[in-house]
Amino acid sequence: MSLGPVFAGFVEMQPTFAEPCANGAHKESHSRPNMSVLLIDDEPEICFLVRNVLLREGIQCQLAHSIAEGRKKLEAGNFLAVLLDIHLPDGMGYQMIPEIRAVQPGARVIAISAVDQERENATGRGADLFIAKPFDRSSILGGLRALGITA
Repeated sequence: MSLGPVFAGFVEMQPTFAEPCANGAHKESHSRPNMSVLLIDDEPEICFLVRNVLLREGIQCQLAHSIAEGRKKLEAGNFLAVLLDIHLPDGMGYQMIPEIRAVQPGARVIAISAVDQERENATGRGADLFIAKPFDRSSILGGLRALGITA
């Protein structure tokens, strides 16, 4: 798997993987039930790495790869934060911010994008924070901490 320049600081760490359960599902044995983040991003490498960084910190992470999938997860779960990619296959991520606020009023929204010019659009539409790609482990964890989310 080629990670390219997106994750300069992630490659050095040893990932923590979810443990398989008897029914084929996965459990995150190192995470707390009340610490849950939803990551909506269509890039598998980013999802894999961010999820494992969060799991190592004791934060559960559910994944969605599109706006449609993100909507389903929002309805079904309870999240402290949503990491939201701006450019998704079925639309612009920041269009979801009002829905996130309506369904999960306490959730903080962190917009992420490789296009730094999206910062103003995302924060103007209600994102609590914007993190530009490429980012590293400390950017993600620092962003969560800045919003009061720690394991």
